[in-house]
Amino acid sequence: MGAELNSTLVAAIDARRLVLSAGDAFRLELALDEGGRHRLVVEDIASARRAVASLESCPGVGVLTATGSLPGAMTVAESLALALRYGQEETEPGDDEHEMEAALRLCGLTPQRIATLGSEQPMKLARAERWTIGLARWLLRPPELLVIDRLFAGLTRREAEELTATEAIYHRRHPFRTALFVDLDSHELPELPECRSVTHLAEAPCPC
Repeated sequence: MGAELNSTLVAAIDARRLVLSAGDAFRLELALDEGGRHRLVVEDIASARRAVASLESCPGVGVLTATGSLPGAMTVAESLALALRYGQEETEPGDDEHEMEAALRLCGLTPQRIATLGSEQPMKLARAERWTIGLARWLLRPPELLVIDRLFAGLTRREAEELTATEAIYHRRHPFRTALFVDLDSHELPELPECRSVTHLAEAPCPC
């Protein structure tokens, strides 16, 4: 049943709400202006990829993968500058640097680390640091819906808790932006603080 549903997933935004559906058998609806965390639980990696691809097809949806979703050919500074300037008029270089440094500090990086980070390429960084920089990118330009794709896969409980605490910065900075965690079904899934809803992809909604 789950594979059948996943193969026909369609995402759409209407009246400031995002809907992910598969015929009449499944429906996820999220308000885009109410903020908060939500969780979508899928059965396998293929299901996760289909769900994320469907969501990403909608304008205004941003995806943050476990490896940070940063262009491999760019330095950290170039990636953040690209996000900062997207769709904006030209600004003074010093203004860009101030905003980028502020976002990285909010994500918990020290001034000493920030000073050396700009010239490095994301692919050469540790996974947790790449993800943190990816989050900083969305802090600079928050999407209508931030999809966090399989963040916890392969992490220890402590590592998962640390990145969840870092992700909370996004909600404090942008309280009316919604985040959707896409996670593989597991009894070991870390708890999401203040999670507003949990939906299992393979389950049809109650008709009542």
